[in-house]
Amino acid sequence: MSRFALHPRLVEDCHCLDRFELSLVLLHRNALLPWFILVPAVEPRLTELHELDGACRRILDDELDVLARFLKSQMGATRVNIAAIGNIVPQLHLHVVGRRVDDPCWPGVVWGRLPPGPAWPSQRLAEIRNALRAGGGTCGKRN
Repeated sequence: MSRFALHPRLVEDCHCLDRFELSLVLLHRNALLPWFILVPAVEPRLTELHELDGACRRILDDELDVLARFLKSQMGATRVNIAAIGNIVPQLHLHVVGRRVDDPCWPGVVWGRLPPGPAWPSQRLAEIRNALRAGGGTCGKRN
């Protein structure tokens, strides 16, 4: 069994905010819009959603729900886009992106089209991290 390690591209592009029951919770460094990434801490050979067993898939679905609700209730998203693409980063991960009609990519996709933007200020990162932890759901469960 191989050890779980975060793909270097995700390390480069994201802040690691927390750990849910199954997944690491990342936030894209570009603060133009709230773009979370869930990375299930599973064997590296598992790269597709359909490869997860039923129990892990249900946990991941719950974690997606937590983030989607968080994006709407705490970050002003009017839409939530969820995708498992993996064309550049083969490690299993899911994008959970808060969208609004005034975001810089609306109404198109964000993948490959998000213009360079400011980084998240450290104070805002701490607020997001704390709000996620306080939000309950799977955020309170730790491995």
